[in-house]
Amino acid sequence: MSVCSTGIGELGLLVVKPKVAWKLLACSNTRGYELLSAGELESFLDGRSRKIIVASIHRFIARRLAAAREATAPQTRRGR
Repeated sequence: MSVCSTGIGELGLLVVKPKVAWKLLACSNTRGYELLSAGELESFLDGRSRKIIVASIHRFIARRLAAAREATAPQTRRGR
């Protein structure tokens, strides 16, 4: 028995609605739109429906993780 593939499983979702994006980011509606305004997330309008690019969510999370690692990394002392 074969199962038809839509390709979604291999690629994942490319875009999501804001409500879904905010759930993925565990943030409020206000914070989500702040991230859009600040250019932290990419989106576009499809008719009257806003779509958030999932790759931009992944990049945002990667930037935040890198910043957190940098902030908690031990500082090296320079000799005189």
